[in-house]
Amino acid sequence: MIEIKIPKEITEYKEKFLFGLTVRQFFSVAVALAICVPLYIFGKDYLGDDATSWLVILIAVPVFGFGFVKYNGMTFEQLLVVLYRQKWKEPQKRKYIELPVFWNFREEMNANELAKKKEYIKYSKRKAAAAPKAAKSNNKKKVLKIEENKDNKGGKDKKQRKGN
Repeated sequence: MIEIKIPKEITEYKEKFLFGLTVRQFFSVAVALAICVPLYIFGKDYLGDDATSWLVILIAVPVFGFGFVKYNGMTFEQLLVVLYRQKWKEPQKRKYIELPVFWNFREEMNANELAKKKEYIKYSKRKAAAAPKAAKSNNKKKVLKIEENKDNKGGKDKKQRKGN
């Protein structure tokens, strides 16, 4: 049975031109070969094999990049334009300042703790100032209760005893 491959995403489909390469890829390979083969053949006599090999690699990589690199839907030249704009033409004016991850939370916690301490100090001062007054009033209440208890011997009120 004959099977036909159908791409999952139609927008990513590229028609193959020659040797399983797209037109763009084919031309980038052709340009790289046209530049690098003569450079190596004629350059090895002047620079030596190692230096010429490195020079061929350094020239071939960007040329192949134009044909094969695709990043986030951008071609290699679009990517180079974006990198140029981002790094040199319109550099970011932000400065990196390192702060711990929970710095704001820590400051908020410190502020809450300070507020609680201040509130506790105010409360304890009020309580200390009100303590002698409260002690006096509590003593008066105790004295009154004791006097009432003396009057209530036998479980009857003063009024009830007088009435009998």
